[in-house]
Amino acid sequence: MCWEESCGNQHRGCPHFVILYYSGEKWDCGSPTCGLSAAHIHKNSRSCSCPRTYHERRRVLNLIQEPCDACKEAALAARVRRR
Repeated sequence: MCWEESCGNQHRGCPHFVILYYSGEKWDCGSPTCGLSAAHIHKNSRSCSCPRTYHERRRVLNLIQEPCDACKEAALAARVRRR
């Protein structure tokens, strides 16, 4: 699988990586069975079942000690429901 670089914030309060943007950097895996690779064996076939998704290569811009916003909202909703 080919790789695409994503830049974002890593949260230590929860295990989430929140993507801010994609840098545009892409790496070719060189595999003949990857639909995104330059070495793909059947480039002109319409019925190619090779995977055409990028793997994510993460670049951490900020290391945040708190949980992400989605986890904070879920925790708040859980506390409100208990009352």
